Amino acid sequence: MSSFGETLRRERELRQITLREISEATKVNLRYLEALERNDFRHLPGGVFNKGFIRAYSQYIGVDPEAMVNAYLEEESRQRLREEARQQESLRRTESLHRPAGRPAAEKEPSGRGARHCAVVPARGAGLCAGGALLCGTRLDDSRGGQRLH
Repeated sequence: MSSFGETLRRERELRQITLREISEATKVNLRYLEALERNDFRHLPGGVFNKGFIRAYSQYIGVDPEAMVNAYLEEESRQRLREEARQQESLRRTESLHRPAGRPAAEKEPSGRGARHCAVVPARGAGLCAGGALLCGTRLDDSRGGQRLH
């Protein structure tokens, strides 16, 4: 099954029509016509403009404009689904890279002896402008005479 852009280009070439001819007749920028044939929709303005370009192009070369708009919408949908799948896979990889080895994603931080604790403390004085400070450290262990554990 050929893609939307391949079909558009094949139909144009069968009729021996150049993109420049279409651009001059329809007043659609040549770069947009090239992007349509490459299925590179990122370089198009979007929405109703894209549909208008496709209708004008299709009409000029003698192809059913509505059939081509529908083919475009299907191709755009396929591309969107592929991109979403790529983003989800990338997110999964990133999460697995940042997860400590041997530790499942849902496991909580340790809360026992020596666990790290954080607290928000209101700021007093001119030294802090943000209105508060986040203090993080380790819990004191009473059995070691008040020394900090790391």
